[in-house]
Amino acid sequence: MEFRHKMMRTAVGVVIEKAIRDIQEDSRRSIRNLADMGDNFSKTPAQKRFFEIAHEVLKDPDNPYNELILNMIRNVDAATIKTVSLNFGYTGLNYGSEVLRAQEAAAKKDIPWLLRFDFSFNDKNSLGLPQMEKIVSDAVSLGIYTFVFQMEDAVERLGQLLELCRNHEECSFFAAVVPGFIFDRHKEQMLKTPNLIFSVDMSAGCGEDEESCALRQLHEGKCFYGFHVRYTEENAQWLMSDEFRQRMINCGCLFGCYVNSDTGNQELEGRIYSYVCSKRGKKGEPLFVFDLNRDERYISNAILCGTDVTVGTDGTVRLAGGGTADLHNTVLSELVGTPGLQFARQDSKS
Repeated sequence: MEFRHKMMRTAVGVVIEKAIRDIQEDSRRSIRNLADMGDNFSKTPAQKRFFEIAHEVLKDPDNPYNELILNMIRNVDAATIKTVSLNFGYTGLNYGSEVLRAQEAAAKKDIPWLLRFDFSFNDKNSLGLPQMEKIVSDAVSLGIYTFVFQMEDAVERLGQLLELCRNHEECSFFAAVVPGFIFDRHKEQMLKTPNLIFSVDMSAGCGEDEESCALRQLHEGKCFYGFHVRYTEENAQWLMSDEFRQRMINCGCLFGCYVNSDTGNQELEGRIYSYVCSKRGKKGEPLFVFDLNRDERYISNAILCGTDVTVGTDGTVRLAGGGTADLHNTVLSELVGTPGLQFARQDSKS
């Protein structure tokens, strides 16, 4: 399996590199070729259905994703585009899902495809870098290749995250930061880390001075980035407005993630989900938007596994039934191997 994976990853990388070159000459044909490649690698009915929809959208010569992908080619470093495509698209959602399904069959329980870390501050109870290395390596052995780190404004922890990215080159790492996040101290290292994707919290906007906003720094660094927003009844209308969406496009965002701040308000979540669906596909725009709760569940169903597990700042994960486990003392594979133990469904936070 490992040798086959390496060979397939190399082959997919060659196709992606060629597509990046070709898109600048014939974007429509190259993008359709990428959809064909995705279809060939699809393993489950849900994955195949996704690429059937993609084909339908991409048949339209005026589809909005031509512009989105051209913006990405123009504004993001080519090595980063290739790495993100390989790590998230192929290794995470294809090869990783195959490993996950095998692990789930053996354990007879759901295993998450996504692991989150609360990285928002650092104290004596926080996980250190060696412990996080152990957790990530163990997660990869289960087939988990996607990791989200809630950074907020914890600039001092960016160095640790960059080290994790370098040591796990096939994984995708998402860093959720605030608009005022300053990258200067780690800027050179950050630009050499192509498997790191940034999401900026735009729930409250970034003020009038966009020159100092994290979005501006990420654009100048040719990084792969987007935004996330925590929606409520109070701000939902603004976050669904044409003005807000166009502002994010103008700031160079490639994606937008909508997060329900009140998971008990399913009516609001339904409205937001209808909105993001209306901005995708044939009627979409050069910005891919999604609702975290609903679309994460869709991906989970496509992979046939659990959704996510959140590791608290103190290293604890929630278990079904109200208990917790401390990852200072154990790893996920040991928890997966414990009979009767299930992970709790986490309230999604970005």
